[in-house]
Amino acid sequence: MQTFMSEILANDFFRKLILSVIIWVAQAIIRHILLSYVVNRISDNSPHFYTTRKITTYAITISTFLLLFGIWIQRLSDLSVALGILAAGLAFALQEVIGSVAGWITIVSGKPFTIGDRIETGGIRGDVVDIGVLRTTLMEIGNWLGGDHNTGRIVTLSNAFLFKEPLYNYSAHLPFVWDEIKVPVTYESDWKKAIEIMEKAVIEHPIYQQLLPIAEKQRREVRRKLALKMTPLEPRTYMKITDNWIELGLVYPVDTDLRRSFRSEISQQLLTEYEKSGIVIASQTIAIVPNSNSEKAAG
Repeated sequence: MQTFMSEILANDFFRKLILSVIIWVAQAIIRHILLSYVVNRISDNSPHFYTTRKITTYAITISTFLLLFGIWIQRLSDLSVALGILAAGLAFALQEVIGSVAGWITIVSGKPFTIGDRIETGGIRGDVVDIGVLRTTLMEIGNWLGGDHNTGRIVTLSNAFLFKEPLYNYSAHLPFVWDEIKVPVTYESDWKKAIEIMEKAVIEHPIYQQLLPIAEKQRREVRRKLALKMTPLEPRTYMKITDNWIELGLVYPVDTDLRRSFRSEISQQLLTEYEKSGIVIASQTIAIVPNSNSEKAAG
């Protein structure tokens, strides 16, 4: 038995293979201990939980591959051959992987988005919940649901999308987006009063009052980095005359995550106030007029 083991250890290939297995098992045990007894003790609600878990995983993985690389590649000639073969294989067979890794480097260094940002790309919208070396994971919003409510589906994107599709970020620099509510009122209604009610509904809403000082502060900070046009944050109403009614469009800033609920609350308030003020919301109708010649022929 000892002779057999001695022969195996004397063989360079088997010795490296055994050391590789030992290192791989050791890293699995260390990973399990750190994630189970150290990282998982951090509260799930803590902003450091995700970052600590990812750093621990990356550090163990990189250390493992460096140790394995040192075991199998010990001479400079071996290194040159290995790198040449690796480069040829990557260039031919792993184009998408290379693009994904390059995208990850761009995301980490350039920060076009980060964890928690709401983004849209390639017709997919969602909140970023994970950024990996090869893939970015989103919690999908919209789709068959109206507004910005999440669907419960997890969407995985290759990081290479960064070089193929335009990226829309809802929350990278500012905590709000602009939204609009359009209301058609009849020509007989007091449209001036209707405009007053619309703007007052937003200005007096507690969500808008909480957002205003935060938005003002962040706009000034972003203005130092980007040529941002300083649009007033007060709600504004625009009027459009049509053949059938007067269309009023209320434009206002709203928290990125509260767009749907805020729109619902404002809409309910508008209906209540319009009813009190006698303002009639217009709708398209069709009038059927009987043909007098047909009636005479029937008589």
